[in-house]
Amino acid sequence: MPLEVICFALKMTGAILIMAGCTGMGYMMCTGLSGRMRALLTLRQLVLHMSGEIRCMAEPLPAMLMHTAAVGGTVYRDFFLAVGKALGEGQSRPMAEIWDEKADLYLSGGPLSTADIELIKKLGQTLGTHDVKMQLSLLELFAGDVQTAIDGLRAGMERQKKLYGGLWVLGGVFIVILLI
Repeated sequence: MPLEVICFALKMTGAILIMAGCTGMGYMMCTGLSGRMRALLTLRQLVLHMSGEIRCMAEPLPAMLMHTAAVGGTVYRDFFLAVGKALGEGQSRPMAEIWDEKADLYLSGGPLSTADIELIKKLGQTLGTHDVKMQLSLLELFAGDVQTAIDGLRAGMERQKKLYGGLWVLGGVFIVILLI
């Protein structure tokens, strides 16, 4: 085979691999947005579950968090278990401090954005500090905040998916043009 044919075949193989990689990265970005949406919807369900635990079962906070962990799904299970265990052990630290520490440890690097994690930390600063009626009101307000985040994400999600996908594909085309 002539050297020119081999060179051309290698260039085309590289171009195809670059385009496939860039398209895959765009797809991963879109999948990340969908994962964040699922995580926020699950968080809203968990807040409603916690309200039910407080209202109907009159559970102490560590037990309520353990029960919430059981229905928490993969994103939140370890977080709620860790906070519930730490509170159950009777650590002398404030609940908000434990909540923040565990949120940073278990929720960072997942589908949630930094703003979502800060929203969850805001819940930890108020949970368990008031009477039952006030906690239920705070959980209702928090559920509203989560719904606002969901609505904001839903409003721009399709546009962002198209933008991310298109930018990665265009970036791949640009790299291929530069290399060929």
